[in-house]
Amino acid sequence: MQFLNKPDLYDWTPKMPENFIKVACAEDIGPGKLARARIGDKRILLANVDGEIFATDELCTHEDASLYNGALHHDCVSCPLHGSRFSVRTGEPREEPATEPLRTYSVRIEGKDILVAVDDT
Repeated sequence: MQFLNKPDLYDWTPKMPENFIKVACAEDIGPGKLARARIGDKRILLANVDGEIFATDELCTHEDASLYNGALHHDCVSCPLHGSRFSVRTGEPREEPATEPLRTYSVRIEGKDILVAVDDT
């Protein structure tokens, strides 16, 4: 049997389903404020940037300091230990000494609830 117009490679990457978990109420995190949540063993930082909620890992990738104890300036959170700054939108470090990005998580707002997507990895 011969197949015509057969592609050489199928690009199929299975995507793991995201599980959205309620972590906070939107009214509890005002603009310019930080909050934190725990989902299983994951420590999640929530940041309100001009009314939009972002979620990242809570711990600095440089020295495991809690970014919740840092400060949010525009869309960057600063580490209270050595001053590294991270974009809460992308997780990318903006200032040393940190060089590794934070993991970011999808966020959904349903009514007054903030939900964060987590997977099993």
